[in-house]
Amino acid sequence: MQIFIKFVCIPLLVAGVLLQAVRLEAKDQRIDILERDLRLAEFQARSAHQTLAVTQALQKRILEGKRVKTVTVTAYNPTEGQCDADPLVAASMRRVRTGTIAVSRDLFDQGWVFGKKVRIAGLGIFEVNDLMNKRFSSSVDVFMWDEGEARAFGRRKARAALLDI
Repeated sequence: MQIFIKFVCIPLLVAGVLLQAVRLEAKDQRIDILERDLRLAEFQARSAHQTLAVTQALQKRILEGKRVKTVTVTAYNPTEGQCDADPLVAASMRRVRTGTIAVSRDLFDQGWVFGKKVRIAGLGIFEVNDLMNKRFSSSVDVFMWDEGEARAFGRRKARAALLDI
């Protein structure tokens, strides 16, 4: 019986202990791998969050560049010499009226479209209702009924902001 224990049971116990040790080592390695993968995923999440924040900041700056501009501001009134054959109807197909502006086509192409509101520093808030001649760029033309008042207004530079209202 001692021989059986010595040559069969003890080696089986040792083999069992070694097998358990190998299993524990494999589990430890798997845990290490999972911990490394978790740290990598956390790093990637932080990087993605930072990238998103930077992208949003850049988009905001680009949008602000399109929304706030220094423009040439002039005034016009409804005469055929300043408009077309029907000076009382704007390019938006609406009637001309006080409180509206015409914008140059480059601004129109950047989203300064009919119905949008624009704040012009020192003058107030206006609605885009008309388009200027193709020869103008970075320009806004304020509508006025009186030709003398429009001439007296002249030409000036001002900051104009496209509003989200």
